[in-house]
Amino acid sequence: TQECYVQNTAREYAKIYAAEAEPLEGFGEVPEIIPIFLVHRPANNIPYATVEEELVGEFVKYSVKDGKEINFLRRDSEAGQKCCTFQHWVYERTHGSLLVTDLQG
Repeated sequence: TQECYVQNTAREYAKIYAAEAEPLEGFGEVPEIIPIFLVHRPANNIPYATVEEELVGEFVKYSVKDGKEINFLRRDSEAGQKCCTFQHWVYERTHGSLLVTDLQG
């Protein structure tokens, strides 16, 4: 489905971003996007489902889908700044064609 394509495309960009950030002294860890899978279940009433790893714990939303909400943790924390940097990097890398949103961790 489109959901799988979108998330896995963002994941591929995250891998490239990580490879480019790795040699930067002191950059540290980079945001990671977990994979999502499309499962075909022909015997089920709903033949397709998407699945991803269940992550447990408290999460901070560093970006939103609609842009109406400002999250100061995005600006004030290292993780938030890295998410913002990743978003900007993808936007620039794709010449404005893609913008990654809904980053949380």
